[in-house]
Amino acid sequence: MKKAAVCICNYNKRDMIGQCLTAVSEQRFKDFDVYVCDNHSTDDSVEVINHFISEHPEMKITLLVNEENNGGAGGFDTALRAALDSKEDYEYLMCVDNDCLLDESCVGLLAGHLDNNPESGTAAAKIYFLDNPDLIQCYGLDISYELAGTVSPYFGKIEDGTAPEVVYSDASPACALMIRASLARQIGLLPEENYIYWDDTMWCYRVRQAGFKVANVGAAMALHGLGQRAEEKNTFGTYYEWRNQIRYFLETTPADIFQSTIITILTDIYLEACGDYESGKAERCAAVMAALDDAIHGVTGKARDGIIRDVTANGTDTVYTSVDALPEKYRAGAEIFIYTHYELCCYGRSLQ
Repeated sequence: MKKAAVCICNYNKRDMIGQCLTAVSEQRFKDFDVYVCDNHSTDDSVEVINHFISEHPEMKITLLVNEENNGGAGGFDTALRAALDSKEDYEYLMCVDNDCLLDESCVGLLAGHLDNNPESGTAAAKIYFLDNPDLIQCYGLDISYELAGTVSPYFGKIEDGTAPEVVYSDASPACALMIRASLARQIGLLPEENYIYWDDTMWCYRVRQAGFKVANVGAAMALHGLGQRAEEKNTFGTYYEWRNQIRYFLETTPADIFQSTIITILTDIYLEACGDYESGKAERCAAVMAALDDAIHGVTGKARDGIIRDVTANGTDTVYTSVDALPEKYRAGAEIFIYTHYELCCYGRSLQ
């Protein structure tokens, strides 16, 4: 019986998935099996994965191929569910992004932390930028209800060895995250209703609600790529990030600060929509408003047809940082927008 299952989600990363698997194969800790879910790639990722499997008969690698792209959450869950449903009684499950390269000690250190710290429900690697390994990408995420978003305290900082050995946080990214299998059975897998984005944040919220800590282990290191943001080309990131962020705060915000948090979100939405419209990016403006409407009315999963569209490439990007900074033609509508949508958000909270 192996102790852990390393679960990898891949979609159209034929140039990275081989490197990801190689890094997994080079782990000093060997007490794990590998489950790879290909999320209906349109490149030759499956061929690359199968070639790797044939070249590494010493590893037990299970390849699962989805018939459609089920998003990051759905892809990971395909692999996680296969591990849980197998005859193996894994103690730990680990999510690894296809563009994440684990240090050779990463898996063993995360398992060791969970072995020795029963209060930790998850343990995540310290993430560095793939194209700039001296800079920290993420070492724990905290939720700010005042800002209605996440705060990454170590983002972009140069590694100088002064960070704590372990950081406990509100959330960790799923790019290199290990969870107790027993806890995953208790709270469920990554929320597939998110499709992508904020699924790991919600998962970690459920970990904390179950009474466990979210740990980040400094000695367990990984490199993670960050490609061009999707919303620069189309409305994919705009829609899913906004919709799932709004849903998170509708569900989790404490009652005594709900009004202020939701007003902050609605203000940010209005500012972005005005900036998008002023920039001539009507497609992005429409995606922001669709995200708000869907979040309020409990629409989840893959976006409906027509929401994910290419964004007009005109070289401009207007950003407004406050209502006072808006042109008069937009400023007058801010209060009406916030007031009317606040009541709708109260309704949406009741649906969560």
